Amino acid sequence: MITTNAHEKVRYFNKLGLHYNLVADAVYKTRELLGDPFSLEYMPYITAGLVSFDMSRMMGIDAKSRYDREAGGFATLLEKKIEAIKPYISHLVNSRLDKLDIQAEKENIKTAYIILSSAGKDGLNQRGDNIHFHVGATKILHFINPYAFIIIDSNASRAFKKAHNVGFLNTTQPGYTGDRYVECMECAKRDILDYGVDDFIAIEKETPIARIYDKLTFVTGSQNRFN
Repeated sequence: MITTNAHEKVRYFNKLGLHYNLVADAVYKTRELLGDPFSLEYMPYITAGLVSFDMSRMMGIDAKSRYDREAGGFATLLEKKIEAIKPYISHLVNSRLDKLDIQAEKENIKTAYIILSSAGKDGLNQRGDNIHFHVGATKILHFINPYAFIIIDSNASRAFKKAHNVGFLNTTQPGYTGDRYVECMECAKRDILDYGVDDFIAIEKETPIARIYDKLTFVTGSQNRFN
């Protein structure tokens, strides 16, 4: 299970992932201070989170493209995408995964995911018009609300395949979709409820609940020391 040996997995992640934690904690703090994760002021922090969380190779060749909204690059497209998803998930910015009615919000979550991950000339992936931004989409959603939205990358997909039989493939492109993202959210919610919400939060009290779960999927999917 993903939550097996949860305390040990989080300690292991924190030992090796200091750079992730330092940036993530700063992004979460700014989110709380600003109060509006859809604001233009927050956008650079989403970008910084994406860079730190290994997405830079897909975000353009330089900082101007990534951060300058007038440059016509990643930042310009991100502003449009953030505005486009706002009608679908703005009511979820204060939701928490263990309390979220995922089935009731399924279409809203899927739509936001599809908007963020889509390929084409307006796609966020700067490596080519036909390349999607699947992993980056989940990371953007996470930084918008780290208490509700989980991250799905290659490590997480392996963890969900093994622990919950989610239909990911054992390839470099595991078959990310909006439906599978929602399915993984449902699995994560069940895991947290089965573990006990208070006990799960106590694993790392100052960390948003979906971020705790992200650390568990990262370690579960990347090696077998605690599985």
